[in-house]
Parts: sequence; structure tokens; C-alpha cells
Amino acid sequence: MAAFLAGVWLIAAPPVLHFAAATHAFRPYWVSMGLAVVIMLLGMVRAMAPLDVPFIRHLTIALAVWLIVVALIRGDGGTALVWLNQLVVGGLIALSAGLALLISSRR
Repeated sequence: MAAFLAGVWLIAAPPVLHFAAATHAFRPYWVSMGLAVVIMLLGMVRAMAPLDVPFIRHLTIALAVWLIVVALIRGDGGTALVWLNQLVVGGLIALSAGLALLISSRR
């Protein structure tokens, strides 16, 4: 459920933290918004059937790391506050998915 909520926040963060209304304003964030949608879908699947698809935790960790890498590259411009938010949320997603993987592997 945390991955779903983090994905919602990643989609909502650029408009909330950067109020530019021009069409080019979201160009720096399209990759992170796309990753957020995928992370949200994976979070919903994990919440509904966590034992049926155990590889989703690995995929979620990989996408969260990719989200952090995209934030660190930061070549398209964009607001520093949104990129910092992306780093923090990506780290939290990776941490929560990693903890879920660790807990499930100990059983």
C-alpha cells in the first residue's frame, strides 16, 4: 500500500511543488511520472495478492533505484525541490520493498 501512495504523491508532486502551467513544464518529470504509475500498479498487485507474485518486490526495488538514478541525472532542468522529493520517495519505496523482501525471505 505504501508503494501505491508513494506513486500517487510522485504524480502529484510536480504540480504541487512547481506551479508552472506551460506545456513544457512537465517535460523534466515525464519519466518519474511514468515510473510512478508503474510503481502504483505494482503496489496494488502486491496489496491484493502478495504471495501469488513474489518477483514483484524485486521489480519494485529495481524501479525505485531507477527512479533515484533518474533524479540524480537530472539533465532536463526542473525544480530542485521536486527532484529532492523524487530522491526521498524513491529511497522510501526501495527501503519498504526491500524490507518486505527481507521479511518474506526469512519465513
